[in-house]
Amino acid sequence: MARGLPWERVLITFGDERCVPPDHEQSNYGMARETLFLPAAVPEKSIMRMRGEIDPQIAAQEYQDELDLLATQRAEHIYCHDLIVLGLGEDGHTASLFPDTPALEETTRRVVANFVAKLNAWRLTFTFPLINQAREICFLVNANKGTKLIERVLEGDPRYPAARVQPTAGTVTWIVDLGGT
Repeated sequence: MARGLPWERVLITFGDERCVPPDHEQSNYGMARETLFLPAAVPEKSIMRMRGEIDPQIAAQEYQDELDLLATQRAEHIYCHDLIVLGLGEDGHTASLFPDTPALEETTRRVVANFVAKLNAWRLTFTFPLINQAREICFLVNANKGTKLIERVLEGDPRYPAARVQPTAGTVTWIVDLGGT
């Protein structure tokens, strides 16, 4: 990121968030703010954060409503991101779409509160109906996650939620850091 970018033409959204306040050390927004937004002087009006500090169901609905308003302004049925950047967890999750969680089966809502039993925690997350509308999706992955896992996801193994990222009209790019392998 650079200070000279036309931030008034950029909107940064979050694909998931932990249900914590924005200043909590585990907040995705908080981490991005400290490492990216402040150093690059990104104005707050260019950032649409998920409110992890309020009731998860309300926060998810608020975020979906905001995206729906943006979609309406652009004459889209579902908001179509120009770019979504995703990671890959060791269990094959992406965003906060973890294996064996209810959000995996969502077909209509675009943002949900997802209870992750193995973490005993709520997460806010985009769902596949929203993710798969993106024009471009980029996975940024460290190979130490395991090349076998990456291969299985790329092969479409249904045990791994990331394998269900299949844009309806966009493309997927994988950037894999091979350093240290």
